[in-house]
Order: sequence, then structure tokens, then C-alpha cells
Amino acid sequence: MICARCTIADTSLSRLRGLLGRDELEPDEGLLLTPESSVHTFFMRFPIDVVFLEADLTVLAVREHVRPWRTAGHRGSRSVLELSAGTCKRRRLRPGDRLALDDCVEDDASVMLVLRRGDDSQVVFGRGSLAAATRTISAMSELDVGVSAVVLSDTTRKAS
Repeated sequence: MICARCTIADTSLSRLRGLLGRDELEPDEGLLLTPESSVHTFFMRFPIDVVFLEADLTVLAVREHVRPWRTAGHRGSRSVLELSAGTCKRRRLRPGDRLALDDCVEDDASVMLVLRRGDDSQVVFGRGSLAAATRTISAMSELDVGVSAVVLSDTTRKAS
């Protein structure tokens, strides 16, 4: 597993925003920009590893420890995966490796979202995969809706 939590930026606005405004990228976190063939780290506060991918998620090139205020690109890439600096080395990620996106289904996860727009707010409860919650949070953020999320874990399990 390269990253346990991967946010997909597949709209112009989400790709443009990228990691801007963040203080860090957690070691198990990634951002997949698609379609994309290059990135910049202008205004970022931390270095990242950058992985350039073909359409089938085969690794074309890896740029490790790209510092703020740099650009990186690779001709022919269709997507770019941004990872915490050092991830590529730890995971031994190399050109030719093929990645896959899998939903991590967590049946025991409940999510509470608080949606805010102006003075109005609404609380929404859901149950299912955290990947679905992440996509919802991303979509709401693009609609200029403030989103807070709380993940609730069930501590009691039914005996089978």
C-alpha cells in the first residue's frame, strides 16, 4: 500500500488548489491529480514526493523530496500522485510499478458531517466507507460549503 488515504483531485478547481494551505501531508496520505502531467510547489510549506503515472496508473517517473517553490513534470504522464516526502523511498516505488485505487471499506465506520454556508448549518450522519466521506467533503468544499467531519468508531462488535 502506497497510501491509505488518497484524495482524488479531478476537477480544475481541486487540481488548482492541490495541497495549498496545508501544513503537512501525513505519511499515509496522498493526492492524485488527474488529468495532469506536471505540478508546482509554489506557496507550499513542505517538500513532497511526486509520482508521474500513465492512464493505467503505471509509474513513469518519480521525483523525490521536491521542495517548495519548484516545478516538476514528465512528458506523457496522465496523472500525478503527490505523497509525503520520503514515501517513495520507504515503499521502494520505481518506474514500471503499477498502482491501483481501491476503496477501503470500513463497515464499522460512521461519519458525522457538519455543513456550513453563511449562518446556516446542517448535520448529516452516514455509515460506510471513509473514501465516500472523503469524496463528499471534497465536493462540498468546491461548492464553497464549510465542512467538518467526525469519524465515529463502533467499539462493540456483535458475536457471530
